[in-house]
Amino acid sequence: MILDIYKDSIEFASKKISILLILGVLSFFNFLIVPLIFFYGYNYKIIKLSTQSMINVDAVPPEFSGLKEMFINGLRYIAVNLVYMIIPVIILVFAISSKSLLLLVVGLILALIGVAFSFLAIPHMAANNDSFKSAFALGELKEIMSFIGYGRYILSYLGIIFISLATLIIVTFIIGIIFNIFGVAALSVSTAGFGEVTRFTALVTNAILLFLVSPFLSIFQNRSQGLIYNLRG
Repeated sequence: MILDIYKDSIEFASKKISILLILGVLSFFNFLIVPLIFFYGYNYKIIKLSTQSMINVDAVPPEFSGLKEMFINGLRYIAVNLVYMIIPVIILVFAISSKSLLLLVVGLILALIGVAFSFLAIPHMAANNDSFKSAFALGELKEIMSFIGYGRYILSYLGIIFISLATLIIVTFIIGIIFNIFGVAALSVSTAGFGEVTRFTALVTNAILLFLVSPFLSIFQNRSQGLIYNLRG
């Protein structure tokens, strides 16, 4: 079932190049905050659609429309993640500044717990008429997590991370090979034995990662997030 979710999410993310480019542009200008809000507002739209979908259906990414609603939902998306992560982040900052191993361990454990709950919190909010309160219904979220199965739930999330990292590595490797095939020095070996990517190659690689790969992975992750939530039955 989890593999089917990954397959569905990869196919789903591949269906609209135009959306990838829009999200890529938003990512490029995310330092202006407003584009970042719309970026997450669209991600929320994907999650909401996915909580209403079945696996392996002919679903496509939604249109980039309804800007007012996307802006509000983007704020919701960001706020939920901030609430779940603010305490772990504060503890980790103190741990690093005070060089406390105990605080570091506590902060990391709380961060993992926060991520685990936020991963279900946003779909739960979307499935309950965008109720911000639903995102913090810890009893309900724990029950959903239990129904899915703690082991399967954790492995499904780790699978998303693995697929995302593997995709980034593979795409970067393929770009390097393409530059070599066309006679462009994609890699130069330094005296220390490490590869140095030329400026031109780095520019092209970063552009592809920013405008295509990262948006693709964002859609893949959020589609998976919504479908995993549906395993609650």
